[in-house]
Parts: sequence; structure tokens; C-alpha cells
Amino acid sequence: MRRRSVMNLMESLNDHDVLIRLNTFLLLYFGWIGFTVLYDNIKPYSRDITPLLLKLPFTSYQFVTGALDFVRSFLPLYLLMKAVYYVGFSGSIALTVFFVLIYKRDLQKADELALGYLLTYSISGVIYSIAHVYAPHYVYNLPGFYPDRTYLTQQEFVLPSLHNTIAAFNIIILWKYRKNFITKLLILLNSLVPFATLLLGHHWIYDALAGIFLAILVGKLVRGREIKVLSSLRSVKISIIRHITLFSFLAGGFILLLAITMPKP
Repeated sequence: MRRRSVMNLMESLNDHDVLIRLNTFLLLYFGWIGFTVLYDNIKPYSRDITPLLLKLPFTSYQFVTGALDFVRSFLPLYLLMKAVYYVGFSGSIALTVFFVLIYKRDLQKADELALGYLLTYSISGVIYSIAHVYAPHYVYNLPGFYPDRTYLTQQEFVLPSLHNTIAAFNIIILWKYRKNFITKLLILLNSLVPFATLLLGHHWIYDALAGIFLAILVGKLVRGREIKVLSSLRSVKISIIRHITLFSFLAGGFILLLAITMPKP
């Protein structure tokens, strides 16, 4: 069984269609990181609607701090929620892409996944550019949070919650393989994301609900859709595509490292 899995992985890494799609996912991620960096120039034109949100139930200081105090009172639960939150965006994307595209070589679902991420990034980016909401910990200046120190931390990327949109959409894509043990773990990870974002004060309950609704909408829009790969790309030597893929991974890691560590002026 293990030998067959290794052989399947090797076949995937020698498949033009798989590697081309893998680079597509990397380009989508680069695009989102790029938008994150450029958002400081867009933010002045985006309307802050946080005061309107704070008129709704479950947005009070007592509610937010009560949830945070609750999870902090149980150290194992707190550590679990922290791990889920930090793995729940980039990590869940990487794991889902690896499972669907590399491990299962399901090109149809991989295409739906890529198109879904594209729609999610595009719709969310348009919304954030028009109107934004600040995160609970930012609004109430909760201790232990260090917002806006790097280009990766945009406190306006809140409604809808990208964490919850991606998590819910991943579950929709993975549901086909729900009987698989690995898939069950991935679905569990993504299912815990809404709880982590709410209990840790990173998102309002309305962010999570909006994210889940957006994921359902995106899931319906991309169902059965395919990415047309140019025949000219299939004629490129597989060794060249592998080198491009390796370079893309290294560039992605470098860009992510810069976004995390480079302080804002």
C-alpha cells in the first residue's frame, strides 16, 4: 500500500497536467500576497463599517473577551485553537491541494479548487476595497495581539473571513473523499477553523457566517468547471516544468517570509 502511494506520487510529479495546475495554485497565492501588500494604497478609499457591525448582537467587549477567557482557561484547547488558526489558511490550502492534486490526481476537483480560490480571492478583494471591518482584537485592543506590524497582517481582511471561506470551500471539495481517513482529518481541521477564529478574537461571528455563505456560493459556481490547459504547455519538457515548479516554491517561500518579517514603515 505504501509502495503504491509512493509510486502514485512519483507519477504525479511526472505529469504535465498535475505540475501545470500546481503552478496555477502557486500563482494564485502569489496574487493574493501581492494584493495584501498593495492594500495599504487601497485602504484609504475603503469605507470603515465597523461602527455599523458593533450595533449587532454578539459584538460586545464582554462577549469577545468572555470567549477568549474561556478558551484560555483550558490550555490544551487554547493551544489546539492557536494551531488550527495558524494552519487554517495557508496550511489548509497546501494540504488540500496536495491531497486532491498530487495524492489523488483528481484533475476535475483540482480545477474546481483552483477556480474556487480565484473567485474567493477576487470577491473578497473587491469587498475589502469597497468596505472593511476591523477584527475584534483590534477594535478592543486586546493584550497579546500585535496587529499591523508586517505586510501579512491586514486587520481589514475580516468580513467575509478568508479563513472560514477557504475552510468551508475545502470541505466542499474534499467531501467526495469523506470516507478516506486522511480526508476525515482534513475535514476535521477545516471544521475547527470557525471555532478558532471566533474563540481567539480574530473574527466576529458574522465574518464566519459570511465566509461560509461565500464558500457555498463559490462551490456552486465552480461545480463541474475545468481549466483548459494549452496544448503548447503539454509539449514542454517535463524537466523544465519541474524546475519552474521548484523555483516557484522557493520564490513563494521567500515572498511569504518577507511578508511575515518585513515591518511596515
